Amino acid sequence: MSSVVADQNIYGAQFSALLDRLPGRGLVWLDRLRERAMDEFLELGFPTTRLESWKYTDVAPIRRIAFQPTADYPIPALPEALRLQVEAFPAPRLVFINGKIDRKLSRRAPLALLSLSEALADPEQAKVVQAHLGRYVSTAEHAFAAWNTAFFTDGAFILVPRGIAVEQPVNLVFVSLGTGKPWACFPRNLVIAREGSQVTFVETFIGPGLSAYLTNTVTEIIAEPGAMIDYYKIESESARSFHTATIQAHLDRDASLTSRSISFGGALVRNDLSVALDGEGSLCTLNGLFAAAGGQFVDNHTHVDHRKPHASSRELYKGVLAGNAEGVFNGTITAQQHSKNLLLSEHAQINTKPQFEIRANDVRCVHGATVGQIDEDAIFYLKSRGVGEGEARRILIRAFVAEILDDLRIPALRTLMERLFTGWVQSVTVGAVYEGVKKLTDTTEVPRMRIEN
Repeated sequence: MSSVVADQNIYGAQFSALLDRLPGRGLVWLDRLRERAMDEFLELGFPTTRLESWKYTDVAPIRRIAFQPTADYPIPALPEALRLQVEAFPAPRLVFINGKIDRKLSRRAPLALLSLSEALADPEQAKVVQAHLGRYVSTAEHAFAAWNTAFFTDGAFILVPRGIAVEQPVNLVFVSLGTGKPWACFPRNLVIAREGSQVTFVETFIGPGLSAYLTNTVTEIIAEPGAMIDYYKIESESARSFHTATIQAHLDRDASLTSRSISFGGALVRNDLSVALDGEGSLCTLNGLFAAAGGQFVDNHTHVDHRKPHASSRELYKGVLAGNAEGVFNGTITAQQHSKNLLLSEHAQINTKPQFEIRANDVRCVHGATVGQIDEDAIFYLKSRGVGEGEARRILIRAFVAEILDDLRIPALRTLMERLFTGWVQSVTVGAVYEGVKKLTDTTEVPRMRIEN
């Protein structure tokens, strides 16, 4: 048993104090689920770099802060500009502020959308939640998932009936506002697509200003036979924030999941995405883009488990890093996998590690990992055509990520991501960010670079 540090004793005391006020209190199965998860969190402790899956990711900055859960905090009023930004998300939408549902800002039509706390209060819906909540996410192995399971206050509950195609994307908007103290919220989302149904949903995490807080989110996705799910995750939070996400998807026969993840980085961001292909003919596509500058840190871990034959998976992640930023990609998959990364300074760092574990017959595997810097020959060519150096660099950076941004199938979202990424590129291509950058001819020329295959 790992030692229980003082930090975790604090969270044990918080849990005991909050338990009676958490959603679903009195549901025996949920009380047991929460209590077991809390015990497992205390047993596991915060992960350390001694663990292979956390080799490059030091969560000491999270461990050192005694975060206060937002369960007892009232929902703060949004500044006018932020309120207008939230209202610009089309319906149907659910809006959560510091982890709690804001019913005034949410627009549920044309779907009868429920928050998870509302579903737990409905006896019929609570039975559906009981059948799936925590069924696929392992709290015995993942400390942050265990912490979320113990403390979650709300999130989205999406249940798509059999054979129904939801035409409009469902927007789940999570807004984080400062409270004057370091705080933590624990969104929990449960998405179930019944047989032959179709749904697109978008998780957007935003946090203006420079508040220090932790978002520890868990999303469980269940696709029954023949169901089709498009999932978008957009993370654009405070530069001082911490963001940990656990996403677990379970696909049945002929079901499909397309996941698109875009991270603009907080102080530390960790995304764990796992997909179980548990039926013949199932298909998943995992695409991601992460951009980080300064001292930001972004870590993407993916795992695809081919449990049945004749299933397919594809994966493409791209990272753009500037300044002293650091990125990690670690993927375990049994089909096509690519991780591509662009470093914008000599001090940026990426650790990329594709892995394979084959558990089913009839599986072909293709993978690759590349790391590079901007080609100075291409810069020279554009400059010779009258393009300024800064604009030339921005053109090449945009070309590098085009494959990810152009694949965003929601026009308004694609326009927003283009604007955010363009603004980010503008911010890191001004000044002396590129001083000393040289053309990459071999991966060994990149300082502090590690690639493991």
